[in-house]
Amino acid sequence: MPTEFSVFLTADKLLAKGERPSLRNVRAALDKGGSPREVCKHLRAWRKKRGYSARHEPTDLPKDMKEASQILAMDLWKRAKREATQKFVREREEATALRREEAQDREHLLGMIETLQAENAVLKAKGVAADQDGERLQTRLAKVENQLERLRAEEFWDRVMQEIHDIIPDGSAMTPAEILPEIKTWTVRGAALHKEPLTPGVLKKKMDVRIKHGKYFEAQPQGRYGRRTA
Repeated sequence: MPTEFSVFLTADKLLAKGERPSLRNVRAALDKGGSPREVCKHLRAWRKKRGYSARHEPTDLPKDMKEASQILAMDLWKRAKREATQKFVREREEATALRREEAQDREHLLGMIETLQAENAVLKAKGVAADQDGERLQTRLAKVENQLERLRAEEFWDRVMQEIHDIIPDGSAMTPAEILPEIKTWTVRGAALHKEPLTPGVLKKKMDVRIKHGKYFEAQPQGRYGRRTA
């Protein structure tokens, strides 16, 4: 498809040689011809810009006028060629500057990407370290919570043993089954919260541990327990 620029140059050349820049002549002079519609459109633009009218074109001019016309046409063609060359140089310089700016932008972006990748690697390493620290803290916290739970349980059962010690009459003895109904309701609930519901068997186990350590109780015949005397 012919461009406006190529049609303008071809018409100027024909006019400079004293030939009529008609549609047929222009199409014939173009390197690749072109559709009549496109060539005609650009040729109309050329005629308007050059102020050329085929109707007023003289067919028989004196030699000096014809030579002057050819010189004028040649000057127009040279000026058009010069303008086209200047335009081409400007466009090439602009394209070169644009490519230079794009290269600088690309280099800048690559630098940013490398920086972000390095920062991401650092953050990833910190994240791994933080996860490891978190796991260690969770383990330590679990140990502390277990120790605290054991201390609470020991304190609770010491209070239960003290309560049972007060239930057993001085100088008498009772079995765990006889002691259980005398224990306070909230003590029973507390034992359930510590995952050891009060039963005669649980009471016996807890009281035997205290006897082993010489605290609160003394074993009596027939599975009975009496207060330990100081």
